[in-house]
Amino acid sequence: MELRHLRHFAAVVDTGNLSKAADKVFISQPALTRSIKNLEDIVGAVLLERRPRGVVPTPAGETLYQYAKLMLNEAARARTEIKAVQSGAKGHLAVGIAAMFADHIVDRAVARVCAGDAGVSMNVTQGFLEELVDALRDGRLDLIFSNLGVGSLPDDVAVEPLYELRAYAYAAADHPLVGRRNLTKAQLLSERWAVVDQPHMSDFLDRYFSADGLPTPDYVVRTNSLNLIRSLLATGGFVGILPEHLIRLRAKRGEMRRLDAPDCPVVRKAGIITRRSMPPRAVLAAFIDELRVAARDASHAS
Repeated sequence: MELRHLRHFAAVVDTGNLSKAADKVFISQPALTRSIKNLEDIVGAVLLERRPRGVVPTPAGETLYQYAKLMLNEAARARTEIKAVQSGAKGHLAVGIAAMFADHIVDRAVARVCAGDAGVSMNVTQGFLEELVDALRDGRLDLIFSNLGVGSLPDDVAVEPLYELRAYAYAAADHPLVGRRNLTKAQLLSERWAVVDQPHMSDFLDRYFSADGLPTPDYVVRTNSLNLIRSLLATGGFVGILPEHLIRLRAKRGEMRRLDAPDCPVVRKAGIITRRSMPPRAVLAAFIDELRVAARDASHAS
């Protein structure tokens, strides 16, 4: 089995069409068909099934596809790291982070591991947990630092909790609910909400309100931009639930206030997620150590 076989096979699965896949990998369609047949002979299984709307993987093909993506991404990552080492670097890392940690914990760890003559190159991708875990599992990332979801993660990833997130309900300093004691969830339900457009937030709010027999709020704004949510809370008359460290600066300036909402703070964990099958690497171990130190420092400062 060669990487070119896997590249051809992955292209067919990705496009669902032999002609488009051939164009994608820059070979003729007959040559692509021969390559797929060779791969099927090697693995001893039929990998693709023709249907009226295109080509889809068989169960065996689905299994191979997951490994193919991982091997292709790992090969690409190996080339990147080799180039980095040849240029004088000690290694290369691909890191995924939740947006809320771009200027909290992760920035300190990145600065430390890349300081001076450390010789470490790094790609840092910001995203949400669900999409970052997919990238970690197929080899595009070495590590994730993120808030940890309330649900279970796949068995092939390892989790190391390092930091406790405390989230509260917030609104602008002049919002009518600011200063009211013992707010009810029914009162919050009638407000305009700005929320993160991700499944874990939808699930959380469903549970938060249904615990009191209430429906989920009609979200006025759903967005993947934390900066937009903060601005809407500070100036647009919205309410929302965000981790305390994201609001700290605006709260100090008097722009936003914490609401006396029930069942707050909402406490969640954050930490490191890695793939169990990854080989040990000194540069990755060094970055993990820096994350541990930065998380401990942030916990003491809270």
